[in-house]
Amino acid sequence: MSKKNLLSGRDKELQEIAEQYEAAKAENKPIYLDADDLADLADWYAIRHKYEKATEVVEYGLGLHPDSTALLVEQAYLFMDTQKKEKAKEIVARIAEDSSEVKVLKANLLFEEGKAEDAEALLESMDDKDDLANIVDVSYMYIDMGMPEKALPWLTSGLEKYAEEEAFLAVTGDCYYTQGLHEKATFFFNKLIDKNPYSAPYWFGLARCYFDQQMFDKAIEACDYAIVADDEFADAYVMRGHAYFQLGNEEEAMDNYKHAEKLEAVSPSFINTFIGLNKVTQGEWKEGYAYLEKAIAAKGDDEDALTLPALYANAALCLHKMGKKRKAHQYCRKAQELAPEEVDPYLVEGRIYLEEGNYEKGVKQWATALEYAPYADTWHEIGMYSMEIGQLSYAKLAFEHVKEMEPDFEGINEKLTSLYMLLKDKENFMKYNQLCEHPFKLEELEKLQQMLKEEDQEDLAQVMKNIFDALH
Repeated sequence: MSKKNLLSGRDKELQEIAEQYEAAKAENKPIYLDADDLADLADWYAIRHKYEKATEVVEYGLGLHPDSTALLVEQAYLFMDTQKKEKAKEIVARIAEDSSEVKVLKANLLFEEGKAEDAEALLESMDDKDDLANIVDVSYMYIDMGMPEKALPWLTSGLEKYAEEEAFLAVTGDCYYTQGLHEKATFFFNKLIDKNPYSAPYWFGLARCYFDQQMFDKAIEACDYAIVADDEFADAYVMRGHAYFQLGNEEEAMDNYKHAEKLEAVSPSFINTFIGLNKVTQGEWKEGYAYLEKAIAAKGDDEDALTLPALYANAALCLHKMGKKRKAHQYCRKAQELAPEEVDPYLVEGRIYLEEGNYEKGVKQWATALEYAPYADTWHEIGMYSMEIGQLSYAKLAFEHVKEMEPDFEGINEKLTSLYMLLKDKENFMKYNQLCEHPFKLEELEKLQQMLKEEDQEDLAQVMKNIFDALH
């Protein structure tokens, strides 16, 4: 039985259109489709990470419909998705129409340029803000920009009118997921699946919720259903690979990554990067370094400057742990040269220097990181590194800065409680323990107190590591 027969609604229509389009192209025959269908088809390909095919469809469509707003808008978004903002601006300048769809696109570009007030003023000027398509477009814009909380007023305005519409339910589920509200997101994705049980994106949305809650078996099951619905839905293979990896089944993980690679959703470099970084997290330095080196070699110095600095920095940490100090520092310098304002290489080299006993140089590296990113997140990373290498005084300074800058920073009260326990500072321990969502219980305290008295550092270190692992 053909997989497309399991699809319903617009998904099924677009898969049929894709088959017609690809058959015509294979036979070198022309095919006529209206502009909206071609724009939707391009978006269908883009969702599946087939950007070359999406671009081809848009260009073919513009050959048939040169002034189509729908196709020009889709082309602009494709340029934005592939980090070609200047080309996106050129396309926007060609659009004569000033519809709400175009205003949302222009607002996207304004947000990208840091012109938030201008963007929001443009959105406010829309005449049909309560239209479902506009609510969905604006909400996804805010979600993609990392501001899901700004989508909530738009979603709330449409709740009564569109509560049973799939598009509305989907964007609401994605909005809650992006905010880390997994139970609410799960409710909406389950409701969507009840309406349309053969939608790969809905099952994938549910899989993401399960994965983030470390319910890996359930994530795998949801991905299975997504793949049954659409065996070319590449994101489901990637997610299933991640879940298998977390369960320690590297063979199944690799099988899924390889399948995603065939669908052009990931590259060999991605696979090596993902496994390498996980090995680093687990303290498997030699294995981690081997995978990271493969990822670096596959990229080359001029490709993908966004991830190369992180690869070099993590490889540097591996080299340091393997006793190759000189090469470790060379890799840190390489990372810093590639992206002078990226903080991770400075944080990593700071940690390396401190572990080598060169405190002055280590603190100087961390100070540089804070110059570029004077945020609570940066202080938090310094605190975590300090704890890992046993520098409690630096950890205390860092975590207190986090608390001062963002009092509700996730897990900060628990970290300060644990830290002051190690420092035997009863007053501050009690202060922060009371602020914890789950304060330490009496029996836990008695066990830790005994360890502190006996100075059973090995057992104590393991207990504290377990606490920090749970909080990280």
